[in-house]
Amino acid sequence: MDGGAGHCLCGAVSYRFEGPPNWQAHCHCESCRRNCSAPFTSYFGVNHGKWRWTGTVPQVYASSPGVRRHFCATCGTPMAFEGEAWAHEIHFYAASLDDPSVFEPSLHVNWNEHLPWVKLDDGLKRMRTPRRMRPDEDFGPVLALIRSAFAYMDVRIDPPSSVHRLTADAMALRAATEEIWVLEDLGQPVASIILTPKADHLYLGKLAVAQDYRGQGLARQLVRHAATRAKALALPELRLQTRVELQENHRAFGAMGFTETGRSAHPGYDRPTSISFTLRV
Repeated sequence: MDGGAGHCLCGAVSYRFEGPPNWQAHCHCESCRRNCSAPFTSYFGVNHGKWRWTGTVPQVYASSPGVRRHFCATCGTPMAFEGEAWAHEIHFYAASLDDPSVFEPSLHVNWNEHLPWVKLDDGLKRMRTPRRMRPDEDFGPVLALIRSAFAYMDVRIDPPSSVHRLTADAMALRAATEEIWVLEDLGQPVASIILTPKADHLYLGKLAVAQDYRGQGLARQLVRHAATRAKALALPELRLQTRVELQENHRAFGAMGFTETGRSAHPGYDRPTSISFTLRV
C-alpha cells in the first residue's frame, strides 16, 4: 500500500494519505473492540503532514486520557485514532479504505487482550502488552511460571538456583519496591521479568517464558521493555547474570546485544559460577 483514500459508510467523511504506512496491524485491546463492537480491529499508521480530511471533518470522542477517536457524526463509522503515545501519527481504520484489500497487516498487537473465541492461524507475529503487577495481587501463578521455566537448570547448575527459595509472599514484598512485569494470555502469565533499579543500572532477574510460548520472541520483548524502563528511570544500562553452565543463555543474551562484563563465584566456590552481562541503552 503506497498512498490511498478512505471514507465512512455514508460517504460524508473521507480522507487521503500519501506514501506507505508506518505499520499495519490488528489490535485486540478492549477499548478498540468496544469502539467498533468487533472482536478486533485493524489499523495503519500515517505520519502527520502526509494525510488530510477530504470531506466533512469527523467528530471526536476522547475515550480515555490522551486518546482521541474520530467518527462520522452522521452514520457513526469509526474513522481514526490518535494517542499521545503516538503523537507523530494518526491511525486509520483499515476497513474504511476505499479498497480494504490492499491492507497488509504484519502483526497482532495487544494480543494479551484477545477474546478466547478468536482463534487465528495467520502466522502473524503476536505482540502482548507488558503489565506491571501490584503488591496486592496473587503471585502464585507467576511463581509457578518461573519455577517451571527454571526447572531444567536443576541437573545442570551448581549451586542450585535461588528460585527454590523464592515464595509468592516474597515476590509481593519485592513488587512494592521493584518492578515485576508479566506478559499474559487469557489472563494467565506466560512470560515474566523482575526489574530492580540500582544506582547506575537496571538489573534484570528471573526472566521466564512458559514452555508452550517459547520461540515467539517474548523474552526479547521483555528485554526491550526493560530498556524502555531504564531510559524512563535515567539509568544508562541493563545488567543481568546467568550461570556459567548455561551456554545457550550466553548466546541468547549475546544475540540481544549484551556483552560479557565479568565473572563471579558464589560463596564457598573457588571457581566462577556466574557470568555478568551488560547492555547500554
